[in-house]
Amino acid sequence: MLDVKSSTPLYVQLMEKLEQKIRKGIYAEGERLLSEVEMAKSYDVSVITVRKAFSGLVKKGLIEKQQGKGTFVSKRRYYKDMNMLISFSDMCRKIGIIPGGKMMENRLVHADEKMAEKLHIKPNEKVISIVRVRLADGEPVAIERNYFTIKYAVLINEVFDNNSLFEFLKEKMDVTVSYSERSVDIHCANKTEAGLLKTNEKAPMLHIESVAYDSMKEPVYVGEQIINSDKFTLYL
Repeated sequence: MLDVKSSTPLYVQLMEKLEQKIRKGIYAEGERLLSEVEMAKSYDVSVITVRKAFSGLVKKGLIEKQQGKGTFVSKRRYYKDMNMLISFSDMCRKIGIIPGGKMMENRLVHADEKMAEKLHIKPNEKVISIVRVRLADGEPVAIERNYFTIKYAVLINEVFDNNSLFEFLKEKMDVTVSYSERSVDIHCANKTEAGLLKTNEKAPMLHIESVAYDSMKEPVYVGEQIINSDKFTLYL
């Protein structure tokens, strides 16, 4: 039952209990939950309390309401808070899942005009291209491409599979990403991307472009993420 004497609102307590059951698999994907009235009776709270708890879980992408049918546990999705500057690895740990990755590329390429402008270098200068498929509990959910100037040449000798680029930069180079500028749009998966993310070609993807800066407001890298929209919800 819920603790009526706690300073934590009842709807938050209920939301947390239901979220735990969903994440532990006690409530399975696609399972129909009790109605708001039934849930209120079960936890001895008001229907309004249940409604607010359900609303919070809907925002997190954990449940969905189907008109005339009821409330169901959503297919497993992860959610990324775009208001926070956080690495993929830390984001996964924060929501209780195991981060991972598979490096697909670590090589020198030539910067085009758009990339060069963002990195404050000349067009056609060489940059380090690091491409990874990011995993959440072993499941491919995103393709991440990051481009660094030659200032970060030490990266070319490293393998970034299950380790964090953010952590490497901080621990090995004393570089901290302080803030980033990001834009979000929709992208249709090409054949290669669909294969890597185990989805259908032309499936809608979330596309995030970013420029990360250090504490001196110097660009650290230009980034691009192709995220499976069936697996992720962005919180703005």
